[in-house]
Amino acid sequence: MYADLLINLAFVISFLSITGQLFRNQPMNTTYKGQFLGGVLFGLLGITLIFFSIKVTDTTIMDLRNFAVIIAILYGGWVSGVTAGIMIIIARIFINGVNISSITAVITIILLVMVCSYISRLNITIVKKFIYSIASNIIIVFSAFTFLVKDTEKLMTVLTYYGAISLFGGVIMFYISEYVARSNENYRFLKESAERDFLTGLNNVRQFDAIWNTHVQNAIDREERLSILLIDIDHFKHINDTYGHPVGDIVLKELGKVLIQSTRSFDTVSRNGGEEFSIILPDCPNSQARDIAERVRKAVEKHTFNVSSSQSITITVSIGVATYPDTDRDINSLIEQADEYLYKAKRTGRNKVCSAD
Repeated sequence: MYADLLINLAFVISFLSITGQLFRNQPMNTTYKGQFLGGVLFGLLGITLIFFSIKVTDTTIMDLRNFAVIIAILYGGWVSGVTAGIMIIIARIFINGVNISSITAVITIILLVMVCSYISRLNITIVKKFIYSIASNIIIVFSAFTFLVKDTEKLMTVLTYYGAISLFGGVIMFYISEYVARSNENYRFLKESAERDFLTGLNNVRQFDAIWNTHVQNAIDREERLSILLIDIDHFKHINDTYGHPVGDIVLKELGKVLIQSTRSFDTVSRNGGEEFSIILPDCPNSQARDIAERVRKAVEKHTFNVSSSQSITITVSIGVATYPDTDRDINSLIEQADEYLYKAKRTGRNKVCSAD
């Protein structure tokens, strides 16, 4: 009996490792779609465990399917738990038919979903949630077996084996689940750090290059226009020297928000380094790009940057605009051309937009 339960446990552990890869980029409980998908996956795990169950009596079986529900709820929420529970209930009835054992199994799953859903919402650590959930499962399952198994000797054997494997397996499952969750969390953090500017949250120069190359290829393949705005804060060194670098950081973060608010939803705003920003404008002719650049310039000029509870400042920006193929038929030199127009704007008075005309 121990060997069969250990097989169940091995299935759960292997499944946790594989499922962790599926939710590597986004936690299971982030969206309803993710919660439902997680519920389906853990439901399939529970169904698989039923096929490897241990026959206790002619109609009563024992396995670790309930752990699939517990993990689904603790890491995916009640939606995942209900989805997994419904799948397991349907499979249990379909595989073994309608009898007193299957009805008891249905009640067991329903009670477990209700109890674990309540536990998952408690303001306690994940360790305590796991302990309370496993303890609740043991109590519910023990009650079910006590009702179904009339042979006292066999009942004690079943309870002993199930209790031991639940405690032993629960510790292992918790360790594996938390290891996968923490590993995925670290992966997402490192991935975001590699793609996002740490200060503004905008795309960093590495991500800008990747997105830019994609837009360049799309513009060539689809014969579309592609515009780029290069933006530089006027006299930013004076801001840092006068107010200090913490104030400069506040200005950079706030400017990032202003740029996003002043552009189209599908444009790409990046911080390319220091006080330099860029905006990629796909399928955008030069005339429209200049209008967007002017809108950005005015928005920045009018914006009040609150650098402390009692002090605020204003800034201006210079912008260079280049468009393929309107201002440059060589798309590979478009950024260099926008950079030339940016420095022309700075040389000729700042706080202005410069382009081909």
